[in-house]
Amino acid sequence: MIELLTMAIVFGSIIAIVAIVSWFSYKEEELKTSLRLREMEAGFEPGTYSRISKRDLRRARRMAKRHPEWAEEESEAFRRRGEAEERQELMKGIADLKARIDDIDTIMSRRRTEEGKND
Repeated sequence: MIELLTMAIVFGSIIAIVAIVSWFSYKEEELKTSLRLREMEAGFEPGTYSRISKRDLRRARRMAKRHPEWAEEESEAFRRRGEAEERQELMKGIADLKARIDDIDTIMSRRRTEEGKND
């Protein structure tokens, strides 16, 4: 009878420890998710401060499915991030076009001077 009581205490304490550890890891994931959402809302790339990984993103999406109010905030943050990336690409494309126009202007001015010398 004492052996049974001892085993029940051991297994009960193991279950309690695992439950406590799981609870704290859940809270940690909740904090990481909220930090990533704040980063994206502020316009930073996710993981700038939270060191996000793809696995963390999958977890955050699963958690967002469980909490619909988070899903709306996350989709809004991803939309803002997409707009920022698109804006950066457009600015890079504009800078590239300006460089090409400057190159074309220099080529055309050289041709004009060469034509002027040949005449």
